[in-house]
Formats: sequence, C-alpha cells, structure tokens
Amino acid sequence: MSKGLKIILFWSLVIPAIINILRIITDSFLGRGIELFSYSAVFLGIAAAGLIFAGPLNYFISKSQQE
Repeated sequence: MSKGLKIILFWSLVIPAIINILRIITDSFLGRGIELFSYSAVFLGIAAAGLIFAGPLNYFISKSQQE
C-alpha cells in the first residue's frame, strides 16, 4: 500500500474513530445519554474532512519534506 493511501486512510478512518470513542467515554462519565445516530453523523463529518482536507494536506506536506 502506498504511503499516500496510508496517510489518507489514517485521517479518514482512525482519527474519526478515536474522536468518537473519546466522545462516548466523555458522555458516559458525564451521565449523558448515548445516541448512536449523533455519533455516526460526527464520524461521517470528520471522515469526510479527513478524506478531503487533512489526508491530502498531510500527504503533500510529507512529500515536500522529503525533497
């Protein structure tokens, strides 16, 4: 798997999953209700941002540092 694809997958799958897990843990500690529908919307939003902005941006930054 190419380095660019790994970076984009990391920013579009791993980071949103970590953020949602932290949100679920925080909400359970605070005693709020856990609604999976709201977490899925946040996951998809962060995944789209990672796919469109963060992944390619970090790929181009790492590529420019190699040169």
